[in-house]
Amino acid sequence: MPPGMACGDSMTLEDFLSELNAAYEAFSGTETQAPCGCFCLMLDHWDRLRRQRGYSGMVHLLSQVVGLIDDHLDVEVRVVRLNERALLGLLPHSSLRTTQKQMTKLFRELESATFGVGDESLALSCTLSYLEMDHRFTDADQLLLRLILGAEKVSAGGGNELLQVKPNVSADQAAGSDRQMLGLLMESLRKDALKVLFQPIMATAAEPSQSFQALPRLVAADGSLIAAASFIPPARDAGVLHVLDRWMLSYCASLLANEYQLLPIRLFLSQGESLIQDPERRQWLEKLAERNRALSGKLTLDFTLPDVLGNLKGSGELFALLERLGIEICVSQVDEASRWNLLVERLPADFIKMSPGFVRRLAEDDSLEGAFRSASSKVRERGAKIIMPMVEDASMAANLWQVGADYMQGFMIQEAQEKIDLGG
Repeated sequence: MPPGMACGDSMTLEDFLSELNAAYEAFSGTETQAPCGCFCLMLDHWDRLRRQRGYSGMVHLLSQVVGLIDDHLDVEVRVVRLNERALLGLLPHSSLRTTQKQMTKLFRELESATFGVGDESLALSCTLSYLEMDHRFTDADQLLLRLILGAEKVSAGGGNELLQVKPNVSADQAAGSDRQMLGLLMESLRKDALKVLFQPIMATAAEPSQSFQALPRLVAADGSLIAAASFIPPARDAGVLHVLDRWMLSYCASLLANEYQLLPIRLFLSQGESLIQDPERRQWLEKLAERNRALSGKLTLDFTLPDVLGNLKGSGELFALLERLGIEICVSQVDEASRWNLLVERLPADFIKMSPGFVRRLAEDDSLEGAFRSASSKVRERGAKIIMPMVEDASMAANLWQVGADYMQGFMIQEAQEKIDLGG
């Protein structure tokens, strides 16, 4: 082991992050400081390994991988365990050529090595992503996020790859699949060429208004429509999701103020974290709502629970503003184990949209009904309505109706349409 090399079990993640931040600050503070190398080594097929070997087996495997790194890399390296499936490494005195050479060598060693768990030996499939520090990364956190997300994307696709992550593209683009998608999105936004569809959300009891979800779509060269699931992740990773969010808000505000002003409708619109994180974006929304009074009582903004919990102060300020503006709030991606107490005590929402995964599990497991009723009872008492998305068939719809869903959404209910039609 070269002098100064640190084994993964001899330093904490906090120590590693502190050293990484210090190295990046030293690099970014001068044009002459040589860049450091950084890598993420991730075990592929993690869920299978966990079932077969347990958490203790996973940790033991990673300890052996750390030993392999100690034995075979020719440069100083700091290694730390990120979690039970991944290691992070820092090459403090490196260059891109050195980093590439060392990562290629490490990847080849991993391909040929075997590891022992108990009386058994096994070969591991690993994804190894690496980069060198670059002034185009805004900080060490962004660098690390790109590195880990790149490894996660490749590993989820089968893994067993050596990936060089580039700073001028998002993590998904670094994995090699979404660069064109991001370009098409930005071009569509510049030309106002996005298409918006409207999917009905069916109420299980009579209501004076009908609800619809606004869904952005990209138009491909052949005229086919590309769903949001294909372009929102790269937009988020590239830091431009707020541009799409603003375009959608402006577009829907115009529709509600003009074309659909007299219709008894409620329009649900998903938003990312920018309204939660950025006070200036909230000020922009307030001015938009003041110019478009039709938003009050007709617009519902939908935020995922992880985004809401990621900034409780910003979420609280945003929720208070939306209540003042008469814009209703939906919190989505909720399941039986979520922080329901916060949705009652600190962040009251008008609608709770359960996660698609929970809806599928609820349809398959009757025992979840009791957990759901118990978890949701207090928000229901406060007046919140429950939405069940991704309803796939009639039997699922009947079951969800029985457990007390207030709304159901999905292509089985009705497919998205180009124009809002109240059916006469």
